[in-house]
Amino acid sequence: MIKKIATLLSLLLLTTSAIAQTLNVKTGNVTYKFPSPQTGEMTYVEGKTVTIMGKDFTISDIDEITIDDTNVKDNSVVIYYDGVTASVTIAGNVAQYVDATVNDAHVTINQTNSGDIDGDEITYILNGSSSNGSLTLDGTYKCTLQLAGVTLTNPDGAVIDITNKKRIQVSIKKDTENTLADGANGSQKACFYSKGQLQFQGNGTLTVTGNTAHAIKSGDYITMKNLTLNIPSAVKDGISCNKDFLMKSGNLTILDVGDDGIQVDYESDAATTGETMDHEGENSGNLYVEGGTLTITIPLTAAGGKCLNAAGLARIDGGMLTLSANGKVDTSDSSDPSFTAAIKGTNVTVNNGTVDIKVTGIAGRGITANDSIITNGGTLTITNSGTPTILSSDVKSAKGLKALHIALNDGTINITMSGKASKGIRCGDGTKTTSGGGWGGWGGGTRWTNVTGSYTQGKSDGTGPTLTLSQTGSTYNSSSAKAIKAICAVTIHGGQTEVATQSDGGEGLESKTSININGGQHYFKCYDDCINSSGKILFNGGVTVCYSNGNDAVDSNAGTTGAITIGDGTIFAYTSKGSPEEGFDCDNNSYIQISGSGIGLSAGGSQGGGGGGWPGGGGGSGNTISNAQQGYAFVTSTISYAANRYYTLADASGNNLVTYSFPMSCSSRLSLFTATGMVKGNTYNVKYSTDGPTDATTVWHGLYLGSSHQGTTNVTSFTAK
Repeated sequence: MIKKIATLLSLLLLTTSAIAQTLNVKTGNVTYKFPSPQTGEMTYVEGKTVTIMGKDFTISDIDEITIDDTNVKDNSVVIYYDGVTASVTIAGNVAQYVDATVNDAHVTINQTNSGDIDGDEITYILNGSSSNGSLTLDGTYKCTLQLAGVTLTNPDGAVIDITNKKRIQVSIKKDTENTLADGANGSQKACFYSKGQLQFQGNGTLTVTGNTAHAIKSGDYITMKNLTLNIPSAVKDGISCNKDFLMKSGNLTILDVGDDGIQVDYESDAATTGETMDHEGENSGNLYVEGGTLTITIPLTAAGGKCLNAAGLARIDGGMLTLSANGKVDTSDSSDPSFTAAIKGTNVTVNNGTVDIKVTGIAGRGITANDSIITNGGTLTITNSGTPTILSSDVKSAKGLKALHIALNDGTINITMSGKASKGIRCGDGTKTTSGGGWGGWGGGTRWTNVTGSYTQGKSDGTGPTLTLSQTGSTYNSSSAKAIKAICAVTIHGGQTEVATQSDGGEGLESKTSININGGQHYFKCYDDCINSSGKILFNGGVTVCYSNGNDAVDSNAGTTGAITIGDGTIFAYTSKGSPEEGFDCDNNSYIQISGSGIGLSAGGSQGGGGGGWPGGGGGSGNTISNAQQGYAFVTSTISYAANRYYTLADASGNNLVTYSFPMSCSSRLSLFTATGMVKGNTYNVKYSTDGPTDATTVWHGLYLGSSHQGTTNVTSFTAK
């Protein structure tokens, strides 16, 4: 055998200059291919060893040496799986850096180079199939792993186990199908595991199933572009990584996981950072989606599972996301229960793209953040039917958006809530105390102190998001369903809002601190209060219409002058409930202030039937506004408004100040009128017609501004104060 090998080596030396040939050295299931032009001097020592292109062979280990004219691709290692066996073919120029061991269909590679070889990195190409195979890869330098049509199952551990802590580029060859599945009840961290960075790319398809823990896990960052990646199931996370996750493009589908779809944490052994340039050296715990199609479903059985879960920032810059959170509550830590959610992060930002969220899980969240939720664009749709539960005597209910700070700067936002006691938007925090206060126990004496957080909507130039929020949920165990509930102050700069609620306690916009509306167009159609605040409510810009059919339209409990202030904004507030529910309720009409040249119209009942009020001063008392900046009038005689009529407030010369209409009949026993240009001591008339304005510059849910329209039938007249 040794003599035969020596003869072949001599023959190769004699013929290398004549024709291009390849020397194939086979040891077990590993073949090294040396192109003759590259072999150079081969060292053959005492019949025991031979060195070819820096690779040392013990002669007794060589099973076969052949010479042929096959082509060899430099820097390549081909691993072929064939049932119960596997074979490895190693290009000669990297032979000295690659040690391969094959045990049945389990392949172990040790890569020893510390830099590029001939200007490139080593590429490992996997194809074939095995129901009991794997790849273990160790090394000290980055490399590429190409999946070129491989189907592997490892019943006893990970299918791919990369202990090399460097960057691994995982290339999915175009038009190939690749399937990986590990065994159940093992000790592996994932079906596809790497200590280092993973960069998934290519134009093929990869399917990974995690039967023991995660499907894919990296001890570093993960990026993805172009490929189709399917994770049909995983016992834990679909994808788990540290530092950051970035999806640039491609198609990613994750289903039936036991925990999170994608989970991103910090690398505990490195200093944490924020986002860095090109994400170099980043340890942020951030999750980025820039494009592609992402579909994730959290099943009913997952406790506290999130579709996207980032220890840092979760940011959506593009793409199409379809996220379904159907899991149950994780109560393993009774002091800190974990609820299923579509997106969770310390901060969550939506800049662009289309995000479609469906939540059915108990007390589930659409988007939840420890600190802030920000929208700057894109389309966000949340449909949440999660039911409530009681934990430690507290009602825990579903939320559409939940964070300490919420800034809806722009974008199209559609939220539909149907669960009992659910909140479409829940913002801010503080210390809640409840005592037996209020007249007859009314209001329960609930107070919030140490309030933190902020809720803003729109931009200072008056532009902003289009927010549509429907709340059909009802009360559960004395906890009411709300459209928007803020413990903190609310400031609305602009945009367009349409909010609807249907049940008792279903307020449209509630703040435990204060509400300032500075711009935009806003419509609230609610069974309960449309706008309610424990503090002051200011209409300083924009156009707001509030229609309640079961309670007050606008209600401030500030109990002081300026509780409701009409500045330079327009507010049309009415209720069809009748007394004691009012268009404007602030416990005493004298608390209303007119600080600007806006428009204020109210219609509804009177807490005191027109002249009385609650003990200590009711809605019908104090019908004088001190220091009003323009004319106004409280009309306490009954005005019977009807649907399909257009009511115009005009001066004595017939100049239109504002036209308004109602979607239903409304009997108003206490009405406030104030409008731009009203002067104290002048007479004003309200007349109706059955034809609406055609020349209004602004038309918004029954309000017509900037019109020359005139009514034809008298309704009421008054002298402005």
